[in-house]
Amino acid sequence: MEAIHDVDDDLNMLLGKVKGNIITELSYSERSMDDLSQLLKINKNAVKEHMENLELKGYVKSFFRGGGAGRPRKFYELTEKGMNLLPKKYVSFATMLVNQIESEFGREKVNEILGKVADKIVSESGWDKAEDGLKLSREDKISRLNDFVDTLNKLGYYARLEVTDDVVRIIRHNCIFYELAKNNNKIICSSLGSEIIKSSINQKFDIKERFSDGNNKCVVEVNIN
Repeated sequence: MEAIHDVDDDLNMLLGKVKGNIITELSYSERSMDDLSQLLKINKNAVKEHMENLELKGYVKSFFRGGGAGRPRKFYELTEKGMNLLPKKYVSFATMLVNQIESEFGREKVNEILGKVADKIVSESGWDKAEDGLKLSREDKISRLNDFVDTLNKLGYYARLEVTDDVVRIIRHNCIFYELAKNNNKIICSSLGSEIIKSSINQKFDIKERFSDGNNKCVVEVNIN
């Protein structure tokens, strides 16, 4: 039996070392109880306990395969849910994609594309885009911004609203574009993040703090005069 493959640290932290090893091994090939016992250097009863737990959580599924003249052997393989546990390099790919589009078509085209992406994110989250030139009272603006913050929280931003006189602050403690913005904040923060706000509330605003500048939160100020 070959040596066990390297396991991603995040996978170990999420599931524990043994279960992390099991998920990694099953990503290369289906395995029997005997295979896993030999690879992990633990007895079959321990393997069975881990597999029952992983199967209960929906990460693996079992099936039987005929073994010639002998009894069919039980094997395990990853489910789609289990596959989703494996590390993905989305950030690196997205960064290269953005940089390539910028180098071939220019920043203006990148901003146009990201603006359309922002509109789609907003619309799919259930938020209605503000009509151009729409006149709202102060109370209506605050109400709409409260709804907008609720939408941000559904997207995973951990946002809150602060109202001070004629200025409203949207304070976000998480950013769904954080890793991508670290590599290209001039595009992501000034284009995609800004377009989400603009298309949602149709108001002038200033970004006072950014995660990509090393801050622990993002603060957007909206003038509601």
